[in-house]
Amino acid sequence: MSAISCIILAGGESKRFGEDKVFFNFNGKSFLERALDAASEISGDIVVCVRGEDKIKGCFAEAEKVAKKRAEAGKPSLIPKIIADDKDCGFKGPLKGIYSSIKILKGELTLVMECDAPFFNFYAAAELIRKLESEKVDAVVPLWPDSTVEPLLACYKTKKTAGILEILNNYALNLKEHFLFTDSVNISRLLPSVYYYNIFDMAKNNSDLKAELFININSKKDLEKYGRNEKIFNKGGSKSVKIRKANRFFDLKNPADKPYGILANALYCWWVYAKTDNFIYFRKAFGYFKKDAFTYRVNGLNFMGDKIINLLPDPLGIVRAKNK
Repeated sequence: MSAISCIILAGGESKRFGEDKVFFNFNGKSFLERALDAASEISGDIVVCVRGEDKIKGCFAEAEKVAKKRAEAGKPSLIPKIIADDKDCGFKGPLKGIYSSIKILKGELTLVMECDAPFFNFYAAAELIRKLESEKVDAVVPLWPDSTVEPLLACYKTKKTAGILEILNNYALNLKEHFLFTDSVNISRLLPSVYYYNIFDMAKNNSDLKAELFININSKKDLEKYGRNEKIFNKGGSKSVKIRKANRFFDLKNPADKPYGILANALYCWWVYAKTDNFIYFRKAFGYFKKDAFTYRVNGLNFMGDKIINLLPDPLGIVRAKNK
């Protein structure tokens, strides 16, 4: 197995939950403790990323608790790195946490975990890693049958993902409010090869897995519902699929090469449009984005296909007219 690093995202605001989920005690363990338990089973290189430095102390206390319990059980124990996200980067939300963390990781592969998923465990993590290695792709992202995806419970090749995020961050800093790729699903959109792994297929392949492991908890009602093992039904037609792309992105800091590939040209044309207000480049960007969306839709990944198109502004009604 390749060397594995882990990122645990612990910076959410927990507005719908009513209190900080990171430290919420669920059946004797906090959400962070659960994430650390799973990460510690597969990696010795773990980073916990928080929104601000005021949260570091509390996370450190949780990490010490996990390390002590593991040592008492005779298991390898460690204190992870706990960092505040990079205030100077152009990203917001989870992308900011991943960008801030991945730069200091050592493993060939990076498992991204969020504290919003308290049921996610070692078996789920190991299956994602196994699939990435067997499919020889740059990322494995869990896929629900309705085509929604879980990019924050996914496995990525560290070096390629860090490179993509660096280029994307340059665009974010340059474009500011005109930057479109704010959602974490866009990490996989920009990588050359991604396996979208149907969660129910995982359960078929491994008796230790069930769909509930990938559930995000947004409210205490969610926790009550899934905490009593309420069954999740397989509704929808999206199947496991591998998506391959060829792109050479225009690097704003090192503009030596012209963009190559559908998404690379889409991003470049969007950048030119945002800087010049030349509507010709809006039309070009929209055309490229629509081609990229088709790649997902034809493979049953409507969520990914629709996501970026729905984000585009519509100054003359072109998006609505062409997207019908």
